[in-house]
Amino acid sequence: MRQQILVVAFEPVRLSSLGAVTDAMAFTDRYRDRVYGGHAFYPSDHEVTGIQVRVLTPTGGPVRTAAGTRLVADGRTGGDTVAKAVVLPAFGIDDAPWRAAERTREWPTVLSWLTAQHDGGALIAAAGASVLVLAEAGLLDGRAAVADPDTARHIHARRPGTCLLPGLPMTASHDVLTAATAAGERQLVRELVRRVNSPNVLCWLDEALGQDQERTGSLDPLVARFVHLARERFAEPGCLQAISEDLHTTERTLRRRCRTALGETPGAVVRVLRLDAARVMLSRSSIPVERVGALVGYRDVAAFRAQFRRRFGCSPSAARRADAARDSPWHPRDETCTVQ
Repeated sequence: MRQQILVVAFEPVRLSSLGAVTDAMAFTDRYRDRVYGGHAFYPSDHEVTGIQVRVLTPTGGPVRTAAGTRLVADGRTGGDTVAKAVVLPAFGIDDAPWRAAERTREWPTVLSWLTAQHDGGALIAAAGASVLVLAEAGLLDGRAAVADPDTARHIHARRPGTCLLPGLPMTASHDVLTAATAAGERQLVRELVRRVNSPNVLCWLDEALGQDQERTGSLDPLVARFVHLARERFAEPGCLQAISEDLHTTERTLRRRCRTALGETPGAVVRVLRLDAARVMLSRSSIPVERVGALVGYRDVAAFRAQFRRRFGCSPSAARRADAARDSPWHPRDETCTVQ
């Protein structure tokens, strides 16, 4: 089973905006493969095994990019399947194709489909001129959003009651994300990764792309490298010895330097990564507790249950029931990129 991320492209789509989403999701799939690919029993029919990104257009035909090229679509908007997230990248709002799109019979169908996706629980994200599409679909009614000046002008003319916050690059509510600037788009993509995957995956992505210098730049280089490898390999039983060997150091040296830099042992770092991953997995799947423990690196289910209770104050089964009762994505207690 693969989570669906649907990218809806309107002409003329900004390829950089579309690519930011597809590239980030490709990276997170790579992360999933690195963490869980070594398990002989993973995946199974009952487990989320990755992300499928599909680029859709209102007609199902190719979409012209702002650079003048044509991009083949994977299908058209519509259908009853509710995605994990629907993302609308930026496009050129003042170009003729956009104005023509409104006059087509597909347009009301696209807006009603977006509303149905939102009502079904999909996370909706839009950047640039696509924020206007959300306004037209009524998805900004009663919530604050952001938009670039040109898009804001169109929104105020057509949906005067929409609340647009000035000066912010991005806004994020429980179920709708909007971005007004290039920096806001980067924030939007990072928030999308965090919501669709987990904060741990976001931290790994930041590290892989070199976007976490403020956090890791002052760290002991050996410890920074350890943290990155731990994010990739925490699901491997006995990973500490293997990581120490890869770093050409001893577990004793690694323990001493982690205590100095993080105030934690390497084992504690790995344990937090395992338990946070387990909590996300429990909230988003029906995988049995024993298998969740094995997937995140525990050979002994009793040890998994005990450490889970120590970290979260309840059993894995109780955590699953509580998250199901809230009927909302679980966000870890510490949403910053730390391992402490």
